[in-house]
Amino acid sequence: MGSIENISKQLRISSHGLPDAYRATVRQYLEFEAREGLKLSPEAIRRFLSQPKLKGEGSYSPASIALRKTAIFQAIKKMTFDSRVRASLTEEAKTIKVAKIDRAIHSEKILSEEEIKILIKRTLTINAKGWSQGNKRERYSLIIETLAVTGLRISELIHIRIIDCKKVNGFVFLSVMGKGRKPRRVFIPEKLFTKIKQEFSSKEFLFTSLRGKKYNRAMIYQDVRDLGRRILGRDVNPHQFRHSFSTREIKKRGSVKAVQLYLGHASSSITEQMYNHDELTPEELFK
Repeated sequence: MGSIENISKQLRISSHGLPDAYRATVRQYLEFEAREGLKLSPEAIRRFLSQPKLKGEGSYSPASIALRKTAIFQAIKKMTFDSRVRASLTEEAKTIKVAKIDRAIHSEKILSEEEIKILIKRTLTINAKGWSQGNKRERYSLIIETLAVTGLRISELIHIRIIDCKKVNGFVFLSVMGKGRKPRRVFIPEKLFTKIKQEFSSKEFLFTSLRGKKYNRAMIYQDVRDLGRRILGRDVNPHQFRHSFSTREIKKRGSVKAVQLYLGHASSSITEQMYNHDELTPEELFK
């Protein structure tokens, strides 16, 4: 098994255990393979990555293309424990070039502390369609507050189990599983934790839907976007609270390393690249 052409049949099986987004990409690739009458090869993967979006119009962003490429090769690597084959696969992956990703989070994507406070407060009283059911408003206000004070990814937040929460000296430490299954912990005030427990009354997961089920990430994304449009007049997504947290804390303490470890980034250079907002603004250039 010296090249990836010989292992196409195992690709679907090997994608099991990978993140949902990776498995979805592998499934899309296999459908593309079958539709085009191709066999697994670097050229077939290149052609797949050059396809337009499956939903909507236009092309995938460089970040999305890089993720899709990674998904396929991670599944391929799971097919073998042979170090020589894995090294060969790594070299073949390098021959498939994708555009360089601009990781910088620009200032317009950052929510100010005042905007976050307004969003938390007004969510409690929003009277739009779909928001008066049960205690949905109270739940989302607490979800937003937790995202804002922890910098958690939404996928991390919805997987927090009650047994992962430990009270220590007025704070509650939350053990989370980050990207690459890397564990870390964040903390929230005990007062906030008590509110969450009272509103959600969950048995297993700290945050659950009105039906007592684990939240769907896409649903939270849509609801937060709806709140942003109605309350702030702008699109807001759950990851913006992570960006805002990171920017605020780096400015506050001047330590990229501490924020990097708290966020669960692989290196401080990634954090620096994403959240260094030392940039010229239109106001400065054209005033």
